[in-house]
Amino acid sequence: MACPNLRRSLGWLLLVLSILLVITGLGITRWRTMEAVTLGLLPKALAFQLHTLLWIPFLVVLAGHMILTCRGGKRGKD
Repeated sequence: MACPNLRRSLGWLLLVLSILLVITGLGITRWRTMEAVTLGLLPKALAFQLHTLLWIPFLVVLAGHMILTCRGGKRGKD
């Protein structure tokens, strides 16, 4: 039985990674807007690098989150 704190932590980490993926994706496609919104902290090149690096941790955390929450039909019970 997995620790509920681990499931909750994975859920929050998945949320953070998802938001970062969306922001960096927008930084690639709408780079002028995102560069202005982030006050120059996220130029297009950096957004592309971060977006490229974030997909592996995102998939690992997503898989862990899915395994822990969907195991054996006990979704959300603990």
